[in-house]
Amino acid sequence: MARLAGAELTLGMAEGESAVPGMHVASLPIECNGQPLGALFCPDPAVAPDARECLGAMRSVLEYAAHRELAVTDFADQLLVNYEELNMLYNLLPAIASKIDERDIGNILVREAAELLDCSRVSLLVLDEDKTHLRVLASLGLPKEAQEVRIPVHESVAGRVLTEGKPFAIEDICQRPDLAELSVGSYQTTTFAVIRVPMRARGEPIGILAATERSARGEFAARDFKLLEGLSSMGAASLMHCRLHTAIRRQMIGTIRALAAAVDAKDRYTHDHSNRVSRLCVAMGGMMGIDNADTLREIELAGLLHDIGKIGISDTILLKSADLTHDEYELIKAHTRIGASIVRQVKGLQNVAEAILHHHERWDGQGYPKGLAGSAIPLMARMIAVADTYDSITSDRAYRKGADNGTAMQELHAHAGNQFDPEVVAALQAVYDDPGVALFDTLES
Repeated sequence: MARLAGAELTLGMAEGESAVPGMHVASLPIECNGQPLGALFCPDPAVAPDARECLGAMRSVLEYAAHRELAVTDFADQLLVNYEELNMLYNLLPAIASKIDERDIGNILVREAAELLDCSRVSLLVLDEDKTHLRVLASLGLPKEAQEVRIPVHESVAGRVLTEGKPFAIEDICQRPDLAELSVGSYQTTTFAVIRVPMRARGEPIGILAATERSARGEFAARDFKLLEGLSSMGAASLMHCRLHTAIRRQMIGTIRALAAAVDAKDRYTHDHSNRVSRLCVAMGGMMGIDNADTLREIELAGLLHDIGKIGISDTILLKSADLTHDEYELIKAHTRIGASIVRQVKGLQNVAEAILHHHERWDGQGYPKGLAGSAIPLMARMIAVADTYDSITSDRAYRKGADNGTAMQELHAHAGNQFDPEVVAALQAVYDDPGVALFDTLES
């Protein structure tokens, strides 16, 4: 309480009361941004006619000071949140920028959201290609049965968050029994807050980030919304970039398959030869412990394109049934250089071009075009050499029937250590000894 000219400043004193017994008082409320802060009380104007005017001036000063203090506090809080958001995005950008698989991006976003919000259950849902359902791309703390759920966009809360583009939060799930019934899997408690933030990029809906089961058990504050919205914005842009990258890659793969098919079509006996070689190479790579997705894609591309240089060789020579002359054989050998030259024009396919160039080298150094030997020959080229020979032995020709698998493997083992890398031959043997190995494409995955 403060006194001025017979008046008193009191917080929480009701009108009509006074610190001086028997004195009637009137109050002047103090407000800031429409919210009451307290009141100034003054004696009856008949007793102190100047007091009310003085207290009116004092109220203006106090309200201004309160408003300024709150503004400074809000500004400081906003600066802190902005700093946290910028720091988060700065630290997160390098990790996300290097990813081209949307599942990797999703896992990073989920882990970051869980840490930011101190939540044990976080999920990232994205639109299916048909844009009618949401599916779980990545999650943390989500039970298995919930990870496999597909949520219809139409007439669902998650779908409404996505289509309206507005965050959605519930302080206590108990307030919304309709949503509690839709929850899949068990929760640590029946009382918890839920937050969902839409993810959009270039105005296009991508998915939503959802979090719950907060350790502090409190409701989500403005800071949480701000940080989660910043995270979802970066995540949406990264996922869209990833999808564009995938679309471009699929278009490139379609072109590559068409080129490989055009080469194989020169001879009806080599139909789908390049595709079979590429699948064998991928399977052998798996047997040799290669599990990096980018490396496996390079191996498959090299297998698909290993004979692309034959597109520059005359059909008269390629399809000749009689023995080739020395000059004709030299022209045939040129297909490795032609193919490597073609593929080198595509940025990022240098390793593939090297594999194409050297896939007719021999383990003993008697191959072409450079006479490389042993481990000096690129591994992908050594794999193509084995797969190419195997497919040639087992494929029908105009002058003979294709051999069976056992005969082909005997032939490869007989030349392991001179023509072929023994380790690669062993890998191909392992492929056929293991019934669980499937020959599949990686390029569409």
